[in-house]
Amino acid sequence: MNADERAALLDALPPRQREIIRLRLVVGLSAQETADRLGMAPSAVRMAQHRALDRLRRQLPVRDEPGTTA
Repeated sequence: MNADERAALLDALPPRQREIIRLRLVVGLSAQETADRLGMAPSAVRMAQHRALDRLRRQLPVRDEPGTTA
């Protein structure tokens, strides 16, 4: 998967989830710092991050596990 394909997956996220992923994983803010910035509860930030990552995982192509044969 190239950078453009990864960017397209991120762009497909709802805006709030995309912003949470950016703040948490790219900028490196804590859940509390992200919550403060977005006016949310830290638990809501963690839940939105979980849902966004779950959505991204489901959209990724399936890769073979190392050491297994097809």
